[in-house]
Amino acid sequence: MKKVIQICIILAVALMVTACGTQPNLPEQSKSEQSKKVTEGNTFENIKKQGVLKIAVDDTFPPMEYRNEQNKLVGFDIDLANVLSKELGVKVEFIPTAWDGILPGLDAKRYDMIMSSMNITDERKKKVDFVEYMKLGQVVAVKTGNPQKIQSKEDLSGKIVGVQLGSTSESAAKEIKGVKELKTYNGYTDVFNDLGLGRLQGVIVAEAVGRYYKTTKPDAFDVVGGTFQSLPVGIAVRKGDHELEAALQKAIEKVKDNGTYTEVSKKWFGTDKSKE
Repeated sequence: MKKVIQICIILAVALMVTACGTQPNLPEQSKSEQSKKVTEGNTFENIKKQGVLKIAVDDTFPPMEYRNEQNKLVGFDIDLANVLSKELGVKVEFIPTAWDGILPGLDAKRYDMIMSSMNITDERKKKVDFVEYMKLGQVVAVKTGNPQKIQSKEDLSGKIVGVQLGSTSESAAKEIKGVKELKTYNGYTDVFNDLGLGRLQGVIVAEAVGRYYKTTKPDAFDVVGGTFQSLPVGIAVRKGDHELEAALQKAIEKVKDNGTYTEVSKKWFGTDKSKE
């Protein structure tokens, strides 16, 4: 009888150890609910309390956001962000961030949002929520004189092509069949330098950026063909930051209605992109 009791005790203890030592996998729904609770927060409430809106930007993307000759942060997104912050009743603090780390930085709450010409894609929508504020397409840039006789993105087949790492331009370039080699760079300054040196035969770049570089260096390269793969551009906020998202959406609509958006657009593009 004692042996039977001992065996029962041993089995009971073993079962308790096993139960305590093994973390059961949560059902997908439970995981989702946990994630929702973690990501949902009071970002907008904190912004109002602190009086500061922290915005991540990649400051190597003219004319959207870049450093001028005085090393001052300027550009379309910078001006528009300042306008939006006034509508929200807070000051703005820009946090320059490398493009390849800009989404992880938002997730880590190093800043409140990203406003850096980020195209809205299905893949990115899995990670963040967006407030759309404009549309940007892609163009092909070639060395002055167009020695390769490239007239469209299809002509980049068999060519060495340069893009910014992690950009939508990189995604667009990967869809072109037959590209000989796709070189990626941290910033477009290096991309266009290599194009001028003959290390690249073509560049895929956002239209606004390509045409801006063309005005600053008219003899360095040409933009050929038309715009393609036009995509919406949005302000990225963390999943669950619904109050901030709604406030930004309202602010965007207001500055479009009162003409402030148009003023900023004409300053940087010479056209009104608020209607696009």
